[in-house]
Amino acid sequence: MKRFHHSNPAHRPGGFSLMELMIVLAILAMISAMAAPQLMSMIRESTVFEAADRVRETLGQARQFAIDTGIDYEFRYELNGPAMVLLPSESELNLDDSGSMSTTTEEYVRLLGKLSEDMRLRADEGVEELSETLDAERFGSLGGSELSRKTWSRPIMFRFDGMADDFVFRVSDKEGLTSKIDLRGITGTARTSQVYQEED
Repeated sequence: MKRFHHSNPAHRPGGFSLMELMIVLAILAMISAMAAPQLMSMIRESTVFEAADRVRETLGQARQFAIDTGIDYEFRYELNGPAMVLLPSESELNLDDSGSMSTTTEEYVRLLGKLSEDMRLRADEGVEELSETLDAERFGSLGGSELSRKTWSRPIMFRFDGMADDFVFRVSDKEGLTSKIDLRGITGTARTSQVYQEED
């Protein structure tokens, strides 16, 4: 004898209704709208901090070049621009070991670095930024004709004994998010601060 099973609507498997899906999507949209500004702020802060850390690493290279070569090195940054350079403080001499003129000269290391176009490297607040242009020869093989047309900061010196000039830099984006780099003269080392919003 056949038995007939009656389906119970309460036990019937089913999917989400259109109304339930709309409610879930609305909740997700609200959460995204609340989280998006904070996420964008975190991304901007990370970008500024990475740029400041790049400057800190370049300062560390200047110190190492000075120690390795036994001559002082200059760190300069472009005023109102994204470029920075490491240059030896003295020119190469065409002298051999006996002090006679030589036709071969080992070129000193020079370095050109750039931040992204929307970043600016400046001195700390209240510090007067002195500017100067440099002869193309100072830049060696870095592309002196173009770099000699830029306006550069005064030199921040790194000495062959590992010491440097005391100086505080600011790296800022267009909206004023800023990180400071504190260069300590006694040790020649630099430290990067947390990102903060500069006041107008």
